[in-house]
Amino acid sequence: METLDEVRRIIAKRLHLPIEQVTDGTRLEDLGADSLDTIEIVYEIEEKFGISVPIRPGESSLLLKSAPPDGESMVQLGTIAEIARVVESLVNAKSGR
Repeated sequence: METLDEVRRIIAKRLHLPIEQVTDGTRLEDLGADSLDTIEIVYEIEEKFGISVPIRPGESSLLLKSAPPDGESMVQLGTIAEIARVVESLVNAKSGR
């Protein structure tokens, strides 16, 4: 999965870790990421994929908007694979897939 590989690369670079340590089932906090790291990772992901990833200040949660009338729903930042799936869904939504 290309998105997963790119997300892993971004996280490894930001946290100064070997990419092998950033596995699909790893969580950001397990890698030592703090809230500033999380925000900077999100910014890098947004820039790389041309998407907007709303994040609530002070929380490690992505705020994803679901289709009306449901409004907004929170998706907790989970494993690296879950983050990649969220990124993939935002990319697909942007391109109308």
